[in-house]
Amino acid sequence: MRTRVATALGLVLLAGCAPMKPQPPGEPAAGAFPPATRPEAARPAPSKKAGKPLPIPARALQAKADCSYRDDIGTEGRLVLDVKDSKVERFASDIDMGRRGRCSFDLAAFTQTRFDHTPTLVAGACTVSLWEQKDEVTVSYRNCAAHCTPGAHDYLWPTLVSRKTGNCR
Repeated sequence: MRTRVATALGLVLLAGCAPMKPQPPGEPAAGAFPPATRPEAARPAPSKKAGKPLPIPARALQAKADCSYRDDIGTEGRLVLDVKDSKVERFASDIDMGRRGRCSFDLAAFTQTRFDHTPTLVAGACTVSLWEQKDEVTVSYRNCAAHCTPGAHDYLWPTLVSRKTGNCR
C-alpha cells in the first residue's frame, strides 16, 4: 500500500515538472477553459436593453406640461412645467403619497443654477434636475426633505413627462 502511494506521489511530482508548450500571448492554454466557457466561444450579443443608458442630448431643453397622474400604488401627482431654451419659466409639483406623506415644490422657492442641457433648480439642500432622454423629460428630486412632510421624501420618485403628449407619470 505504501509503495502505491509513494509511486502515485512520485508521478504527480514528475507531472508537475513536465515542460509545457509555450503559448502565444493572449491565448489561453488548451484545456484551460471548459468548451462552453472559452472566451472565443460564440456568445449571443447583449440585448439593447442591457446596454448603457441613453446619452443626454447636449442641446437646450424645451419642455411644457400641465398634467396630473396616479400610479398603481396610489401616488397622485400634479406638475406644471415650462422650460424654454433651458430656462425654467414655470415649475410647480405636488406629489401626494397617501399615508406616506406629501411633497410640494414651487419655482418661487428655487434658484436656477444651471442653464445648459440639464437645467437645475436649488433651494437649500434640495436640488431639482431636469433632463431629456428620447421622448421624455425627467424631473428628479434630491435631498428635498424640507419640501415634504416627515418621511415622505424617502418615497419620492422622479416624474416623467412625455414631450409628445405632455402627459406625466
